[in-house]
Amino acid sequence: MAEDRVMEERQELMLSPKHRNPTHKFAHFLKPASLSTTIKKPISLNPHSLTRNSLKVSLNGFKTLQKGWKDWVNYMEPLHKATWQKAGIYNAVLNSSYKIIKNQDLILGFAQKWCHETKTFVFKWGEVGISLEDMMVFGGYPVLGRCVVLDVEDDESKRVVRILYDAMSELNKTSAKKPLQCRWMTMFKESGREIEHEAFLALWLSRYVFSSSNDVIVRNVCHMAVSLARGTRLALAPAVLASIYRDLSFLRNKIGADHNDERNAVVWAPFQLLQVWILERFPKISPNLVDSCNARFARWEKKKLIAENVGAILDCGLEDFSWQLYGNVYQEKGRSVDVVGECLDEELESWVRCIRNSELVGIEGKCIEQYLPHRVARQFGINQDVPVDVPRANISHKIAWGLYTRPIKDVKLHIPSQHPDPCVTVRYMEWWNKSYGECSLQSLDGNNQTEKFDKDESNMVGSEDHSMDDDDIYKLGVELGERISKLEAQFAYLKAKKDGAIC
Repeated sequence: MAEDRVMEERQELMLSPKHRNPTHKFAHFLKPASLSTTIKKPISLNPHSLTRNSLKVSLNGFKTLQKGWKDWVNYMEPLHKATWQKAGIYNAVLNSSYKIIKNQDLILGFAQKWCHETKTFVFKWGEVGISLEDMMVFGGYPVLGRCVVLDVEDDESKRVVRILYDAMSELNKTSAKKPLQCRWMTMFKESGREIEHEAFLALWLSRYVFSSSNDVIVRNVCHMAVSLARGTRLALAPAVLASIYRDLSFLRNKIGADHNDERNAVVWAPFQLLQVWILERFPKISPNLVDSCNARFARWEKKKLIAENVGAILDCGLEDFSWQLYGNVYQEKGRSVDVVGECLDEELESWVRCIRNSELVGIEGKCIEQYLPHRVARQFGINQDVPVDVPRANISHKIAWGLYTRPIKDVKLHIPSQHPDPCVTVRYMEWWNKSYGECSLQSLDGNNQTEKFDKDESNMVGSEDHSMDDDDIYKLGVELGERISKLEAQFAYLKAKKDGAIC
């Protein structure tokens, strides 16, 4: 089906952040996009007020570094590094050994900007979001692999799962009457037992990936631990991202709820990933860091964010967001890739999963969240057009997973360069301005700029004192130059609209 293609190329009137004047050019876009500006907009930008006393939030999934865990990671790494790399979790496991200092105000501030319908953060200047690509780069989780819902199939794996269950049952008989993670570590750490590796991964999954209960081993991660210990790749990235989307929506609803509603909120998603995403994407509020060749979290270990910077980031502008591209798929120059059947290498196939609309299947299939990267195409170095709504396919986890793993229909894919200049269509700017009226180039389809120019000029002519020094003349020249550029952009837009080049 041609309609299911990932991207398309067409000629459009485009605006670049670096240049004011719209230009006609061939550009690449993520599908689906609309040729209309009348579709509905993201939610209102007016966030509900939030005070410390109005809502008590517990970010239970943002785990502290467990005592003894880093030592266990360092002990297991040389023994199982090759297996972790084969399973695609090497950096994710190392990430769990670094201490990220939680900034709850920052996370709650971003929750106020969250839109459940679009799965994006909505600012006055546009939409941005945490993506599967971020899960790969920052989190170290694989995008490809088996669904996390699928159980083990071979007899040997089933036997090991039963041993893990028996160990949990043994801890249930202790005074705590539950398999506490601290006692689990005491039972297995550097024990040399047959299933130490599986037990290690079960603790990692229960605490740092799919936490759902306070400091206990989660029964439904045991089959995943056994699979990963054998080097089987599981698609952890979509499952983790699904939990983040779910809990952001939950928090946003709680923040906007009536004050008579229950004012406690407990969430279990690993929001340390969200905090790292914020620090990476909004560098102005980030503390000074030292680049490291280690896992991504090493850059942010024990870095403390200054509290007063939180407000500044929520009022940020387009220039404050980092559109930097990550990953080896982006090269010095953009390139086109022919798609022959399904013969893409692992790196390219992972990238396609990151830029294609789909459904994210969470743990046990109970959590299914929509993934809409076409709304934030510029984060992948691709041009942005007006995004449209996408039908859901979440009747069951099997249907959702089928959509996530569907074959690629494109004949050719365009991969942008490492240093792209992603533009937006004039149509997109018009659509956004209808909602918010604030962006890098305003009111292309109106006379606001012309009226402002006439008013300001008449004020200058009618003033009593016409004497100006060199600084005044220079400032006036800059202002006039900016106004002329905006008028030229307005004229180009209106001419293109008259000629039928845009709708």
